[in-house]
Amino acid sequence: MDLSQIQEEVTKRQTGPAFGFVKLRLGIPRDKNTVAELAVKWTQLLRTGALGVKFMGIDLGTVMFNVEEGHKVLELKEFILSQDEAYEIKIGDQVFRRPGDPPIEVVAEKLRQSKKKEEIDEHVNEEL
Repeated sequence: MDLSQIQEEVTKRQTGPAFGFVKLRLGIPRDKNTVAELAVKWTQLLRTGALGVKFMGIDLGTVMFNVEEGHKVLELKEFILSQDEAYEIKIGDQVFRRPGDPPIEVVAEKLRQSKKKEEIDEHVNEEL
């Protein structure tokens, strides 16, 4: 068994509540109401699926969740990664994202570089 398989087996047998964070996709403009509405939507969807998860907006790019039954974390992970708004999910010290997606730090750096380039181009156009 490799490390990821061991971690998955441990997660399946987790009892009691668990919590974690969902990082939302970067580069999408949103306000605190949008994040709150997303948290309510996910909470209601998972309640109908009998998962018992509560989501709360933390900031414009992060949603925190609390799972009442820790052994349902794998189902939650699958749900979150199927949502377009979510980029990655962090449970404890484990980070999960869709296969092939780069770490969020890499995406953030690319966005910063493209914004800098746009600002420089805009400044040059203003001078002309």
